[in-house]
Amino acid sequence: MEQQALTESVQFELPDLAGAARLARLLQPDRTVYIHEDGDIAFVTTLLHSTKGDLAILLRAVESWVARESLCAIRFELDSRDYVLQAGSADWTCVPFAVAA
Repeated sequence: MEQQALTESVQFELPDLAGAARLARLLQPDRTVYIHEDGDIAFVTTLLHSTKGDLAILLRAVESWVARESLCAIRFELDSRDYVLQAGSADWTCVPFAVAA
């Protein structure tokens, strides 16, 4: 069986660009980070370090951030698979809503 090569990045999906910018600021001191938008969704992509346990360190940092932001959960992609990272509880008063035109 052929082993699939693992990716060297993780992509997080955020409900708005402002949240993506806040997450990027959290991660940037130690990582290479890219932000982009696709429609109403913002993405933060960060490169993984080659050190053992780096993915766990990254996910713990993002998990703490998700709880502080009261997002409850965000999706992320790793190795072409989608996952959900849950932390804390949702504060629905903080959720950005699209403004009706």
